[in-house]
Amino acid sequence: MSGNDSSELPNPQFLLDESLDPNVAKALAAVGYVIVDVKTAMDPDKEGRRILDPEIIEWCRMRGSVWIHADDRARRDHKKQLQTSGIRTLLVRRPGGRMTGREQLRILAFVIPQLLDRYNQSPRIRHYRTGAVDPLSKPSLRPVEI
Repeated sequence: MSGNDSSELPNPQFLLDESLDPNVAKALAAVGYVIVDVKTAMDPDKEGRRILDPEIIEWCRMRGSVWIHADDRARRDHKKQLQTSGIRTLLVRRPGGRMTGREQLRILAFVIPQLLDRYNQSPRIRHYRTGAVDPLSKPSLRPVEI
């Protein structure tokens, strides 16, 4: 496995951003996904430092990880770095900017198998968006342009 070519990975590692509940990463890891939250991965000494998006992008690039985040600004603010890094991203859309950890878990548990399949079927499509209109609706998964 090469550091930045995650297209060859059938089950890539996922990095869950600070914009989402870290307990979601723990729950998904408990059922077999290779996933970690940003603080655990990048601030293991619990120094409480803020992890900046460019650091996250580089971390994902070095490990071939998928960055799962809920920050739509990241696509605009770091467009060039996202395009040149070759990393994969999954944007979780939160209606009204809020979503419980339970809802995040429901959505990600539903879409991650689809996402892995899409990465295998269409490896050139690197960026997706997911979300659900309400707690009972089926989560969507759509490719997005950076």
